[in-house]
Amino acid sequence: MAGGGRRREAPQAPGCAAFSGPVRHVYVHVPFCRAKCDYCDFASAAVGDAPDGALLDGFVAGVAAEWERERAPHGVRRLSTLYLGGGTPSLLGPDRLERLLDLFRPFLTPAAEITVEANPEDVDAAFAAWAGAAPVGGGDGTTRGLRVSLGAQSFAPGLREALGRRTLADPAATFQRLRAAGVANLSLDLIHGIPGQTAAGLEADIAAVLDLRPAHISWYELSLAAGTPLAARTGGSRDEDAGADFYRRVVQALCRAGYDWYEVSNFALPGRKARHNLAYWRARPYVGLGPGAVSTVGARRWTNLADPAAWASALAAGALPPREVEDLGATTRARERLLLAARCGDPVPLAEVATILDFDAAGPLAAAGLVSLHGGTIRVTRKGRYVAGAVCVRLFRD
Repeated sequence: MAGGGRRREAPQAPGCAAFSGPVRHVYVHVPFCRAKCDYCDFASAAVGDAPDGALLDGFVAGVAAEWERERAPHGVRRLSTLYLGGGTPSLLGPDRLERLLDLFRPFLTPAAEITVEANPEDVDAAFAAWAGAAPVGGGDGTTRGLRVSLGAQSFAPGLREALGRRTLADPAATFQRLRAAGVANLSLDLIHGIPGQTAAGLEADIAAVLDLRPAHISWYELSLAAGTPLAARTGGSRDEDAGADFYRRVVQALCRAGYDWYEVSNFALPGRKARHNLAYWRARPYVGLGPGAVSTVGARRWTNLADPAAWASALAAGALPPREVEDLGATTRARERLLLAARCGDPVPLAEVATILDFDAAGPLAAAGLVSLHGGTIRVTRKGRYVAGAVCVRLFRD
């Protein structure tokens, strides 16, 4: 680290390894929801409580066509993870989800992780039975359990209503239904910092989570995205001090209960980390399918436009869907490598990020216990993980 006013010379960088190597991870974006929540700025379209079956069937056919177009150019032979996100994948129902999984089964490794996001209102007896019995293992016939990520947001109906959630389904009862059906690898998604949430309300949510004891927990601070109804209602303002306090309460309570805080907003029991998301945070190459899906392979990133109709019509005509393509320069890849690793506290070889590091800033950050410089690597510490984004901004040379 720098000291005494002298600048440390950066090691020579051989080039950033971010997003290099074979593609072993696929994300399928299901862009449909019954209704769009007031805080949501994701690529999603509201289709009501009785969506058009032809629309959903066309989506499955489009994913099949896009997969065939993308698989060969990127040499995809084996998949370690498959993630069906959204939107609301569970809205497709068991039959269409099974058809989607069939597209990828021949490529899955025996130990592949397959995740399906679900909303409580979709988890009826038929869905739970399918999720508990779905064979999702590799092409060798091995069977592993499906991983289900359940969107709870909060266990308090009033807080869910404040977010614009329009379902009356009880997340705790839904979770228990999935567990009783045999789904062992269950994750809960929650939000803190919801308008009207008090410290007592947060503690009630923490107690509810710990009572259910899911294998995995994703607990995010509410983001007030510009242009959303919730941002308009609140004026886009938040209590930063309360947000930091709530965050620390969540981290401390879950860690005391035996969960590993392995990423800024994610916690897992032993052996239950989300391997698909770890692939993102460790800058592994991945392919995204569906309207609005993002792919990053090597120095190239492309994002499908979010219009489901334009996406489907292009694929039906035998063409690639309309998309935006970005060439990632060495600086961008190095910055992303550091930003992503910071989320998990993973060490990064200095040689991979030396060209973008301000070594004069690294010294004070290390002295404050926010980063560690050791063995030719840089790592954001557990203390620094609370403010990982701000730490990285200070580390960037420009």
